[in-house]
Amino acid sequence: MALRSIDTHSGESIHAFEFAPQDWQSLAAQNARERHLRAPCCQAEIILRRSKLGTQHFVHRFRGACTSAPESEDHRQVKRVIVEAARANGWCAEAEFDGLSSENEPWRADVLLTKGAVRIAIEVQWSKQSQEETARRQSRYASSGVRGLWLFRQARFDASKDIPAVRISGNPIDGYDVFVPTGAGEQVLPLSSFISAALSRQYQFGLPLGAPADVEVRCGNLDCWKCGAETLIITGLDISIGPHKVSASISDLGSYPDLVRRTLQAIPAQASLGRIMHRNSREAGSRYLSNGCAHCGALIGAHYEYQAWNDQDVVARFRTVVDEAMRQLAIDLGDEPGWGVHVERIANRDISPFDRV
Repeated sequence: MALRSIDTHSGESIHAFEFAPQDWQSLAAQNARERHLRAPCCQAEIILRRSKLGTQHFVHRFRGACTSAPESEDHRQVKRVIVEAARANGWCAEAEFDGLSSENEPWRADVLLTKGAVRIAIEVQWSKQSQEETARRQSRYASSGVRGLWLFRQARFDASKDIPAVRISGNPIDGYDVFVPTGAGEQVLPLSSFISAALSRQYQFGLPLGAPADVEVRCGNLDCWKCGAETLIITGLDISIGPHKVSASISDLGSYPDLVRRTLQAIPAQASLGRIMHRNSREAGSRYLSNGCAHCGALIGAHYEYQAWNDQDVVARFRTVVDEAMRQLAIDLGDEPGWGVHVERIANRDISPFDRV
């Protein structure tokens, strides 16, 4: 059961969903007379069918020795959505496309997208597949100059910069959603929206340089351990970059003076905040960027900041952009994000790991 066939009269590919119901009937009658349509997988004669849900597709007239596996209704519907979304974004898209690697190893992409010199194979993996097999097939695509993108129904899989992968769920009646593993959770989009985002360079790995970053500054009150007066401290920064979030405390920002400067500039002048500076801590046995008491200037140790968490609020917000320093901060915090769709414009969007092999 396939979506594509070869017209031997023209040598061109045709897709079943390209035909209105009446035209599909006419094509079926023509093929019954002329037997001019062939299966791309084995060049065998095919006939035209409709599934119980009305999905138009091709099947072998006689099964013969062809080894191609039968497909489910879900598989066909997902491929159709991908082809239509890709074409709507100006890409050439063909389902069930056969190719050869540089080692002459054959492969078949569920959908192959082309635009200029860029080729992307999208694999709809409805059955379970090991990570080793995914890596092997991805390597085979790479040797063919093709970038692979994987849509898995299985819940567990590894997604990396070299193997972009998402989870897919749904059915032919209600449609399909994609769940992008961001590193800290999942970002959910309709399948067609995800394909459009991927082909518009909105689907990016990690924190893209130039991406908008929205910073929220949290402050809270606690009693100074030295003078006993209530003092305001910075309890943390929450940085949102598209679907990703990075959270940091003041002690995490010692190597990032520009971010500290922007933070202090954003805090309202009327806020009675102690001085933010590097101080020596005998208890920690080190020197680090810290909060200080607004009254006596004493060090408010990082391990005491939790005392202000129950009395904290967002006191300032500002927008900046992702630079190398922010990328390094995420790495230092152990929060380096995975893949994500960034809806807002990215200044450096011309540099995308997804559409480069």
